Amino acid sequence: MNHRLSIQTNREYVADPGNFPLLVERLKEEHVQMRQQLSEIRMMAASLYSLEDCSIGMCKLIELQDRILFLVEELEQHSEWEERVLFPQLQSYLHPTTALSVSRSISVLEQDHDLAKRVVQTFVDGVNAMKVPIDEEFLHLMASELSTACLILLKHFTLEEELVYPLTDRIMEQFT
Repeated sequence: MNHRLSIQTNREYVADPGNFPLLVERLKEEHVQMRQQLSEIRMMAASLYSLEDCSIGMCKLIELQDRILFLVEELEQHSEWEERVLFPQLQSYLHPTTALSVSRSISVLEQDHDLAKRVVQTFVDGVNAMKVPIDEEFLHLMASELSTACLILLKHFTLEEELVYPLTDRIMEQFT
């Protein structure tokens, strides 16, 4: 994480500037896909509040656990790719002062990512420890934890996009 957009790696990724449009396309596609998954998970979590039969809720919690863990795994791979490939390439097009500012902003954004992972872990731990039969209070608590994690991740995507997309759009204008 310390190498994210670091000025020291600024020249490393300039070798193939034609690759940049593909990186931007991948970034945007992955964000759309993960946003869609988050929306679906959030809607499923919200539906737990209106369940009349808590035994159905138990099955839904397990399904939601599988879905959020799959998404977190995808998010980890995505974040690693951003750190290793996209951000150094992006940074190679920026003035060093701008690159430093962007680097600091992204470091702050990563705090949201870490917070969301902790909330997801609280949800996963709760589901793993649930005792049968579950009650409505437990079901609502787990739905709340998962909804909170989704909202944090959605906010993370929005803030990252507000920071990175204008930069990538300006750079992409050079390719057209």
